[in-house]
Amino acid sequence: MTILEPAVLVFQQTKNIMKNDFAIMDGSGAQVAHVETGGSSLGRFFAGSRNLTVFDGPENPVLQVKDTMGIGRDRMEILDGQGGHLASLVKRITFFKTRVTLDYQGEDIDLIGDLWGFNFTIESSAGVLATVSRQWSGMGNAMLGKSTYAVQFAQNVDAGRRLALIGAVLSLDLIREKENRKSS
Repeated sequence: MTILEPAVLVFQQTKNIMKNDFAIMDGSGAQVAHVETGGSSLGRFFAGSRNLTVFDGPENPVLQVKDTMGIGRDRMEILDGQGGHLASLVKRITFFKTRVTLDYQGEDIDLIGDLWGFNFTIESSAGVLATVSRQWSGMGNAMLGKSTYAVQFAQNVDAGRRLALIGAVLSLDLIREKENRKSS
């Protein structure tokens, strides 16, 4: 089974000061992919995780998420496994709330709900594309800032859009990590 097949993907984080990796499992708990932190060790130490690569097998990248450095809004580039542009994610500050949008081939997709608590929906003009919900991963993991969350995809989500949505969820985790580092 590949990352493109299951209706539900469960992301289980493994985190320390130098990495922000994930195991990605299907709804029954079988691992279908993993996420590795990229970039230099020195860069990760000072700036945190800024690049993530999703592999669906040994040495088989299917998706990359890159935090583009800039002033102001957080921006993430979501690339396919070969480094081709797939989508862009932008965090916008609006009155009294944060708005996160994904641009997938000219289609605006919004992440709506409790973004920092990882309980939200991903919606476009076509309707709900996915639902993300946090799952309890134990007190020890919670104290260490590790997360486990599930992504339930709508049936009509094609492969390219699905990869972009996975990239959006991982991007949101990188943004959340950056905000935690700023407040520490």
